[in-house]
Amino acid sequence: MPLSLDEFPVTDPTAWRAAAEESLKGAPFDKKLLTKTHEGITLQPIYGPADVKMSSGEWPGMVPFGRGAEAVPIRPLVAQELPFGTPKLFNEAVLADLPRGQNALAIQLDVASRRGVDPSEADTTEVAICGLSLACLEDIKTALNGVDPGSTALFIWAGASALPVLSLIAAHGGAWKGAVLGDPLTEYARDGVLPIALDDACAEMAASVKWSLANGGSLRTVGINASLWADAGGTAVEELAFGLATAVEYLRQLTEQGISLEDAASQMLFTYTIGSHVFVQIAKFRAARILWANVLEKCGVSPVPAHVHARGSIFNKSRLDPHTNMLRTTAEGFVGYMAGVQSLHLSPFDDCVRVPGEISRRITRNVHTILAEECDFAATADAAGGSYYVETLTSELADKAWTLFQEIEKLGGMTAALRAGFPQNHIAKSAAAKLTAVSSRRDEFIGVNLFPNPSETPLDSSSEPDSRSVHAERASFIEALRPHSHPKTGRSVEAVTEAFTGGATLGQVCESLPRSAACEPEITRLKVVRAAQGFEALRARAWNHKKLHGSAPAAWLANFGPPKQHKARADYASGFLAAGGFIVNQGAGLTSLHDAAKAAAKSHAPVIVLCSTDETYPDIVPGFMEALREMKSQALVLVAGFPKDHVEAFKTAGVNDFIHLRADSLELLTRLHKSLGIGH
Repeated sequence: MPLSLDEFPVTDPTAWRAAAEESLKGAPFDKKLLTKTHEGITLQPIYGPADVKMSSGEWPGMVPFGRGAEAVPIRPLVAQELPFGTPKLFNEAVLADLPRGQNALAIQLDVASRRGVDPSEADTTEVAICGLSLACLEDIKTALNGVDPGSTALFIWAGASALPVLSLIAAHGGAWKGAVLGDPLTEYARDGVLPIALDDACAEMAASVKWSLANGGSLRTVGINASLWADAGGTAVEELAFGLATAVEYLRQLTEQGISLEDAASQMLFTYTIGSHVFVQIAKFRAARILWANVLEKCGVSPVPAHVHARGSIFNKSRLDPHTNMLRTTAEGFVGYMAGVQSLHLSPFDDCVRVPGEISRRITRNVHTILAEECDFAATADAAGGSYYVETLTSELADKAWTLFQEIEKLGGMTAALRAGFPQNHIAKSAAAKLTAVSSRRDEFIGVNLFPNPSETPLDSSSEPDSRSVHAERASFIEALRPHSHPKTGRSVEAVTEAFTGGATLGQVCESLPRSAACEPEITRLKVVRAAQGFEALRARAWNHKKLHGSAPAAWLANFGPPKQHKARADYASGFLAAGGFIVNQGAGLTSLHDAAKAAAKSHAPVIVLCSTDETYPDIVPGFMEALREMKSQALVLVAGFPKDHVEAFKTAGVNDFIHLRADSLELLTRLHKSLGIGH
């Protein structure tokens, strides 16, 4: 019997809203049921077909590819990054992880390798071993020893120019598939400086593209690492717009080098971050494909789908309650599978604390397996398609990103915009707004500013390598290996490959390439941030206080009246203070001001919080403060709530501050730490 919904009447949106407002019993509809995102999009409580304004494509695989790059389900490659500094350690991790679920190598290079210098010549004040160090043919042979190119894809973010690292791969040999990516504009934004002139970087980009096309095009060579904008605190709209503007700039540069638009587009790989808001993020990837198809169509080229690599967010990860990162990572993996990305890196739960060990890497690989095999999320093409909610978000994100992209074009393109500081200023404002939302607890992070556990033991970070010793080891190795001199190298993969085969190092090759004398002027650089950093600093000071004094800083809740009078505010104050590393204890609900003051003084807590109602505070606060001072207590006194008509009077009575919903939690807790001498 066919399913029919004819017996149900069609709901009129106006009637639905009237019913919703009635159920709110006078509370404002807009305040209770509408949510505004950092992208400036207002989320509605319900969506219908009238809300969808842009076509994502009738079916997956059809222009403009909003519903997916292919007509069949896509299972993303498991492209987990392995943050080991030396080729030997990297290879040990590779050989351990490839037989256990990983099928692609996503390689981030260290600073020296990205800038094309040998470790012995790198500025040691800037050296950080947070990626693989590559400097010669021996390195790449060691790193990829035992890896089968036929079953393992390779993704390398090579820095401003792909040419040197691409030549290393060519010298190593093997029919590799994946990408070795040059991305000079992102490097420029990341570091504020560029080791080579943009004209030289673009010329080397063209040489890399030509070599790849001549060799079957299986290795993409043009990267657009838009994830940097999100890692610096940008919104989904900014990530889309700035990534698109970067890609368009590369299209222009490559066509000026004699490469067709079709060939240039075929060599590009976009990298986006997966953030916390699941549906906004799913819509973001769909919008990215639509925007790219729109650009190609306006260029007079038949649209091809954007090839997308996705990375879990850095912004939303925390050192506090770090196992909660597993939940964030799982949600990000869900987005990757729903969005139809080609390859996916998810961060191990301890990634922001230390170099991930075997267990945390295994747990993260298992997320991929569970999503694909147990949840079967890779069995359906664009499972989110047709959702009015997702389709509307896709449309709104694409519209806003296109508008911002046009602003960049009016400035003369992405290079001009970077020099003018336009995208950097945009990101700085967005990051500040996001961090303010976290510090005021409008944006909630489990274990950080919501439900914190001040008694937790921090993860052991002793496995973190000493970057100086690793740098010294690498510098010594390269110095002993390389020849004393090397002749000038032509600007082609073949010429550079020959140099590496002859024993040249990365630094020597980059010095010998024909490059302009002038480099790019310094610009405002982006700073990668994490939402939890402010609270992490508070808790670190509290942990150090505990080491020095034998106990964490304490707070006492002076509760008044029965539970219904004080419990809600006592619970709120407990969580509020715990986020700053305070151990919170509380007394029973009392009515005697003298008894309450006596219990508070006896606790010896340096912070006391009065918990009751705004209506009862005028009768409680002055008498309590007087009784407490009679007992010679020097504790700081806070009031849970903000009785605005009595704030000044309570301050005059000796109250130091107020804990309430509109308070800036991070700022208030920082003031408390400073007043108590914690970490200062």
